[in-house]
Amino acid sequence: MINTLSGLPYRSEFTNSYGIHSYHGDLLRRFRCKFQDRQSIPWFTYTEYSGIQPRAVSLQNASSSQHLCGGTIISPYYALTAAHCVQSNEDQYVLQLNNYCVPEGAKFPTATVKKIIKHEKFDPVTKAHDIALLRITLHLCDKSWLKEQILPKSSFGLSGECTIYGYGFQDLETKETSTELLAGKLEIVSLDECRRELGPYVAPDYDSGMICAVGEGVDACQGDSGSPLICSRGKLEGISSYGMSCAVPGLPGVYTSVAAHLNWIRENMKYYAP
Repeated sequence: MINTLSGLPYRSEFTNSYGIHSYHGDLLRRFRCKFQDRQSIPWFTYTEYSGIQPRAVSLQNASSSQHLCGGTIISPYYALTAAHCVQSNEDQYVLQLNNYCVPEGAKFPTATVKKIIKHEKFDPVTKAHDIALLRITLHLCDKSWLKEQILPKSSFGLSGECTIYGYGFQDLETKETSTELLAGKLEIVSLDECRRELGPYVAPDYDSGMICAVGEGVDACQGDSGSPLICSRGKLEGISSYGMSCAVPGLPGVYTSVAAHLNWIRENMKYYAP
């Protein structure tokens, strides 16, 4: 996330001619999750092992442990991230969780990626349908915290305050990523408003399966791609996709709508079921 205390937006070096970037590198200032009200985050489980066990994970390079993107575990066998975050080689990736109950001898709580399923309509240029389902193996001795349903039932009535979570850079100079989950408050805006603010060349099309959200000095940025957007209903409503610069006042960020892709998610979970 961007350090909003300075008020200076971070401009990515990874941009195209329109100044658009995918959130593949860092996060904005928010607040540490340990200060969150546990009742406001129903998909966090408080345990005797580490205090907080979120579904929000860090998608990392399997060999170097470098943070690449965010992701969300939606069941004991599946996680969601942004399609532009992953290639076709499953062996390249691992998901790292917060400290928790791990099998004896394991260094970190992780999930290995067994299968990558990108949406067949994903457009790497416009980022339409920017969603990927990951078939995973969770290396945890307790999966009871996954009983809570995190997927929304529909997008009807989606509005108001949301929270974006991620493990991006804490410092834009040192490029150090956070070992703790960070979070920030955003507001859902309509696609009409999103298109007015971002313009037709940047904003998502109406049939792209995307939603927009904006915050006051808070935004997703490089490294936040694939991270979860949790809204007032306590469900996973969005997956961080792209934006135009970071935390520019009035400019929304763009997120893949999970509700718009529910049928695709369920069909592929069933098809690739263990």
